[in-house]
Amino acid sequence: MLLAIDIGNSNVTLGVFQGQRLRMRVKASVQTRRSADEYAAMFYDLLRLHGIGREEIDGCILSSVVPAVTGLVEAAARTVAAVPVVRVGPGMRTGFRIRIDDPSQLGSDIVADTLAALTEYGAPLVLIDAGTVTTVAAVDESRTYLGGCIVPGIRPSAEMLKETTALLPAIELAGAEEACLGRNSADAIRRGLLWGSAMMIDGFIGRFTALPGMAGAVCVATGGSGELVTALCSREVIRDPDLTLKGLRCLYEANRPRQKAR
Repeated sequence: MLLAIDIGNSNVTLGVFQGQRLRMRVKASVQTRRSADEYAAMFYDLLRLHGIGREEIDGCILSSVVPAVTGLVEAAARTVAAVPVVRVGPGMRTGFRIRIDDPSQLGSDIVADTLAALTEYGAPLVLIDAGTVTTVAAVDESRTYLGGCIVPGIRPSAEMLKETTALLPAIELAGAEEACLGRNSADAIRRGLLWGSAMMIDGFIGRFTALPGMAGAVCVATGGSGELVTALCSREVIRDPDLTLKGLRCLYEANRPRQKAR
């Protein structure tokens, strides 16, 4: 079995693959104060909770956008799984070209997302990863990652409004609001965020699909807020919450021979 770990700004997601089947998927909060041993104990308990023994893990891959936590989680994974950990980074075989100023700056989660989306849905594509930040990216018909845009995530935006304004209320973001006009402050904030996100995504899709090599692009969304951000889009968007984990499995398979040869 393959243990795939994705460290995001808010959560660490663990997935266990038995072949191509995702057998387990769990999330835990990212905490820089946890020690490697504490992460190891948590991972061990989560595996046992899902009926998976540590001896069943024969491979591990890790992606991270939080450098302060990366080493701790990697050490924890080595302790629990007792196998080498493949870390997503520059020099890996990705199966697609990256046409940005510095390819090493492309987040490992976006690398995984892109490979999984290309594998399952083909090219061209518009990729949306909505979490603490929302990234919208374009991959053309030649499987070239052209670049993208990064904006604040919908949930941090809601928190920022509450923290920086004296009179606006706290709100809960859940479900799609059919009407775009709010009749009170809480509704106006909620609908503004939900409809604003949808209009933004629709706008990006329109601009991206007008680029050379992007006609007819499939639109795929993932991330913890992927459904919220795209629920009111007028464009068709495929939602795949497991996209990053699927991409990590693909990256592991593509790079395992080279890792063994070292």
